[in-house]
Amino acid sequence: MNKVSALGYLVVRGPLDRWHEFGTQILGAQLAGDGGSGPARFRTDERVWRIEVQDGPPWPDTLIAIGFEVANEEDLEAVVRRLTARGVTVTEDDGLAEARRVRRVVAFKDPDGNRIEMFVGAELSKAPFISPRGVRFVCGDLGLGHVFMLSGDSAAAARFYQDDLGFRLSDTIALGPENGYFLHCNPRHHSIAFASIPGPPPGLGHLMLEVDSLEAVGRALDIATAGNHPIQMSLGEHTNDHMTSFYVVTPSGFAVEYGCNGRLVDAADWKVAHYDAPSVWGHHFNMSAMPGADPAAGKVTS
Repeated sequence: MNKVSALGYLVVRGPLDRWHEFGTQILGAQLAGDGGSGPARFRTDERVWRIEVQDGPPWPDTLIAIGFEVANEEDLEAVVRRLTARGVTVTEDDGLAEARRVRRVVAFKDPDGNRIEMFVGAELSKAPFISPRGVRFVCGDLGLGHVFMLSGDSAAAARFYQDDLGFRLSDTIALGPENGYFLHCNPRHHSIAFASIPGPPPGLGHLMLEVDSLEAVGRALDIATAGNHPIQMSLGEHTNDHMTSFYVVTPSGFAVEYGCNGRLVDAADWKVAHYDAPSVWGHHFNMSAMPGADPAAGKVTS
């Protein structure tokens, strides 16, 4: 079936003054525009924007929309027909398309109530991407990165994204009482994942951003630590996607996984696997930096 081609953008709420510093100095993203009034938008590649932060309170209502890209309008129409046939309400708004700087965008809710925007025709900038920290992100056709979603029913969420949006299962991991599901839509190992973890409500757990070197990861970790930004998970390597990364809490309360050396999926011979642990080494979790915890919470515990 026709399918999503990439994670295109993310729209969240948070304190703009803190995001200006966090997005540029910790993540190394480029602030789009002059950083004046209105939402803060950040670039990570040739797109005019990839992350938008609207001024507002942090967790738990930080997620506004997840934008998924399709290759063309025929694919967009096919997904709309499939969703409508399943009883999912789909809306289209020309004003929203203009605001998102895409040719067309439709919106609907997934099984956990998250707003999903599916679009075609994202605007590119003639100005080169220039990271304030000299960082190079692994984006382009692979998309912004991945989102890890906290779900009321991770199995049901994974079925919806596979059956109705065309994602494919990469693998599963034992995460607490239930499995976590990791889904791909292009060669990136996963563009979305779901886990049902007791405690936090459904919503955005983390956004993964991939950079092109371990040095870039290490420098970001040093800067985040020196600035007393809560580290949710220490440096480590994942079992399934082989990403070497650490997790830092954003001013909005969710985390950014900042990593390198992510695994790519070869659709021709990929075999779905199950892992009994999320990490090979490292990734020691700081319970005080769980989603929704006090942003001034303490350091990583080993």
